[in-house]
Amino acid sequence: MNMKTRKINFLLLFTALLFGFLSSCKKDNTDIPVTTKPEIGTLEIGSDNNKTVKAGTDLHLEGEIVAEALIEKIEIEIHQEGGSFKFAKIYTDEKYVGKKNVTFHEHIDIPSEVPAGQYHFHFTVTDKAGNTTTVESPLTIQASDVKASYKLIFTEVKGTVHGNHFHDLADKDNVEPSSIIFDNTGKALAGHAHLKPDGIYKIDFKQFDATGQEIQGQYIKDKATANLYKAFLTGGAFVLNSGNSLTGAIFQPKETTYGDGSAVTGAIETTGITTYFTAGKDNAGEKEVAFVLRKFKDSATKATVTRADWNRTDYVAKYPGDDILRLTFELHAEEGED
Repeated sequence: MNMKTRKINFLLLFTALLFGFLSSCKKDNTDIPVTTKPEIGTLEIGSDNNKTVKAGTDLHLEGEIVAEALIEKIEIEIHQEGGSFKFAKIYTDEKYVGKKNVTFHEHIDIPSEVPAGQYHFHFTVTDKAGNTTTVESPLTIQASDVKASYKLIFTEVKGTVHGNHFHDLADKDNVEPSSIIFDNTGKALAGHAHLKPDGIYKIDFKQFDATGQEIQGQYIKDKATANLYKAFLTGGAFVLNSGNSLTGAIFQPKETTYGDGSAVTGAIETTGITTYFTAGKDNAGEKEVAFVLRKFKDSATKATVTRADWNRTDYVAKYPGDDILRLTFELHAEEGED
């Protein structure tokens, strides 16, 4: 076979391969229907599909979705009939996006301050071809009968990991905080901690007096006062983080100022009225935990509490004092959670 013949054969082979590749791409694109709208099966809205939720609790949602062109996003909107309150949330989690058949199951926190009344509920699925399907329903929100004594507010943030603490913490856009409300005994009345295992969350601790005013600032009103207090997260048997990849758990108290405006300096001085937390992939699943604020017998004790001590099982014996509050709750660290 001469050189000219080889060149012609190579050109024919290359042309065939190119044609096959382009045909394959064209076929792949045409495999996605562009006119078939997503289908939403019976959607449960509220407990036993009663289309009712009480302010200060969470709204149960569950239903089957089939999207021939694959899911792009899922949107929820709740707006008040004849009022101004409105709530919207968009789900673009990997457990939904790009999937053809999924079970949508989420719990949406309804703040205790939401006004009672009649609402309109919209549930919209958009596929990758731009088709949308919406289910609408009336929704009744009942007045809250929960009187919160304490609250933990979880907000996902950005940051990097360095061993047992975080660097470069910053707010994320379009993040909806979630809350757990507790009575005066520390029992959770509404909400759970539904977190991404590798997500980083700011936890704001709130305490309320009989009139509903926030009083958590009493523990960090100045350095002398704050020296007697430290927050712990107990239970759960967490695998703690050690390296610079986020696989284990980190709980980092991180106030920056005291109530009098003076600066908090260093990890030892922080108390835990504001903390940052990640469960880490090694701790995926459900855990029973407690947020504890401990008052030490003397101010020298706090200086012995390091960043690695937040989940100690022997903290009571190790750090003499009293737990002045203990907030117990379920922590669900699962992929796709918000």
